[in-house]
Amino acid sequence: MTESVRTAEELLARMLGGVFNEPDAQRREAVIAEVFTEDVVFADDGHAVTGRAELAATVTGLLAQGPGLVFTPAGPFRGVTDLGMRPWRLGPPGGAPVVGGLDVAQVVDGRIARLWTLLDA
Repeated sequence: MTESVRTAEELLARMLGGVFNEPDAQRREAVIAEVFTEDVVFADDGHAVTGRAELAATVTGLLAQGPGLVFTPAGPFRGVTDLGMRPWRLGPPGGAPVVGGLDVAQVVDGRIARLWTLLDA
């Protein structure tokens, strides 16, 4: 991981582009290794996984559900100490979003250790 990618804000931005918007599995896995701890816990509505491999499989499944859709930031970053939050939207490039949510990340030693995704109602 580059030394400059350390804050929750930087990690969430790198995660969005390099993981959740990356169609190539090998490039996505490289960014997962850069951004997340080995034992990362990712939880969203009714689903939780532990570890980079399970996270990678979850993202692959999410991307398969919405080919051509992209995640974009939908508001400012907010954070305190080791926690960071960023709202996002998912939709076609330049089009109306189909879903939105909020990512909340806990950073430990310069990597995301816990990631919670809260979907908008």
